[in-house]
Formats: sequence, C-alpha cells, structure tokens
Amino acid sequence: MLGIAVTYSTRDGHPLDVTNLRQGTDFMATVKITNPGKRGYYEQMALTQIFPSGWEVINTRLMESDSAFHNSPFTYMDVRDDRVYTYFNLEENKTHTYNVLLNAAYLGHYYLPAVNCEAMYDNTIQAFLPGKWVDISTK
Repeated sequence: MLGIAVTYSTRDGHPLDVTNLRQGTDFMATVKITNPGKRGYYEQMALTQIFPSGWEVINTRLMESDSAFHNSPFTYMDVRDDRVYTYFNLEENKTHTYNVLLNAAYLGHYYLPAVNCEAMYDNTIQAFLPGKWVDISTK
C-alpha cells in the first residue's frame, strides 16, 4: 500500500494543465508519496519520473537557486535529460514531496509516461499514475 499524487504548477505555484502547454513555459512537477503506515517503514523506495521528449528537465542543482525548490530527504537523485530517478526511505504515516523543474521546449504532440514509485526489493509496495497525451503549441 502506497499513496501517490502528481500536480503540475507554474513556478509561482499556480495549478497548470499540462495537456496543452505554450512553448517556452517553465513549470514544476510535484510528486507526493505517502506511506499509510499499515506495513511499517518503507526502505529503498524508487520513484521514476519519465517526461515527454518535448519537455526539458531543468537541473536546479546546477543553478544557484537550488534551495528555491525544497525536496524531502532522499538517498540519491539521478537527473537525466528526460527523466529523474529518486531513491529514498519513507517512515510510517509520512509524506515525501519531490519537485522537478521543467520547460516545454519543443512544439508537438507527446506522450507523458506513467509516474511510478515502488520498493526496490518488495514488489507488493508500489503505486503508479497512468500516462497521458500532452501538446506543446505556440498559443
């Protein structure tokens, strides 16, 4: 049992519908993972976020504004061109929040893959949200 929720917002926190974005828009994906406490402490969790090829991941660790986007504690975060892998432990009845800054870079129609979180060594602890189609336009 694991809870997962994803929201998208502008850089100043206003909700954003990512199914139709204007090219050049900076925005944030926020994932909240919740341990309902029914099975104790969750160890070695892996959050997988893969983004459409029209979106660019903005690696805030390379910028001086890294602290502007607070993330919950994690063991390791692997930031790549089109995806972010986050590894962490999650205490009972706690929620962790992870943010990724993105840019709608390239015009087109793309598929946003599912967001997945699971315990790496216990396949009974997992949650995912299905993917959807997204567009980037000049409007």
